[in-house]
Amino acid sequence: MLLFGPLKYSLVAIVYVVDHQNRKMKHALLLLLVASVTLVLCDPKDSISTRATQAKGTLRCGNRPAANVPIRLFKGHTDELNQVIGTTRTDADGHFSIEGNTANFEGTEANIDPFLKIYHKCDREEKSDYRKVTLRYPREYVTIGRVPRRAYNLGTLNLQLVYPKEGTEKEVKGL
Repeated sequence: MLLFGPLKYSLVAIVYVVDHQNRKMKHALLLLLVASVTLVLCDPKDSISTRATQAKGTLRCGNRPAANVPIRLFKGHTDELNQVIGTTRTDADGHFSIEGNTANFEGTEANIDPFLKIYHKCDREEKSDYRKVTLRYPREYVTIGRVPRRAYNLGTLNLQLVYPKEGTEKEVKGL
């Protein structure tokens, strides 16, 4: 709200000037006010090509919550870290919510084909590597803008199960 302090005083000054000038000046100042507010509130990274997505769910390891499990949201089917648009960890109850957007990507690079990668040690705590589960969810949950308008609910996943094309990862960097 720090931004709106100076903006409020600018509005008071403009209203004072508008009250004491002719009709053309009122229109010019109103146009100037609208342009100024638009420039202040709009981020240049916001564009029609920016996309956002969100997913949520619960992870379990058998009959107990899978706590502190790292999750990455990728904008496509890749393992390249520069394609990660969101990261999170499950809470103590195994719940998670992850979101990301492509404000840092331009043009066709801003498209999202959402993939979640879940790195866990369910039933293999003694091993040094992580099991990696990759899940794709529908593009219908990708929206225009920086903020996702709806979330894909994965429901509850039991990480004891072996998922198709499950892999392993020696270490999980950056989480």
